[in-house]
Amino acid sequence: MNIATRFAAVLVGTSLLAGCTSLSEGEFNNLHATLGSPAAKRSIIADCIANQRRTPARDKSAYAAIMNVSPARYETAFCNRLFTALANGKITYADYRNLTSPTADSSKVIKIMQGRY
Repeated sequence: MNIATRFAAVLVGTSLLAGCTSLSEGEFNNLHATLGSPAAKRSIIADCIANQRRTPARDKSAYAAIMNVSPARYETAFCNRLFTALANGKITYADYRNLTSPTADSSKVIKIMQGRY
């Protein structure tokens, strides 16, 4: 599996905080609405950071390079960028669904994770 595909898999995995195999459009919209609460958003980001700390160092370095951050900043940058984009509507349900396909165009989400969108 190439690094971009693995990175997309991490994005999908992180967005599935409830442990579901995939989110329906309704569940995705509910997550978006929940992130409108600053307290809920902080809690979700904190959980994400804790989960990302378990990422192997080798993978962390590769993902950090894609995101243009140091490996030490990976978890915080990843979770903040992901959930801020979800909260702001920059990542749509269609974008989320594209992440499950290695052949789909996920460039918008990659740009968001790089802090360029």
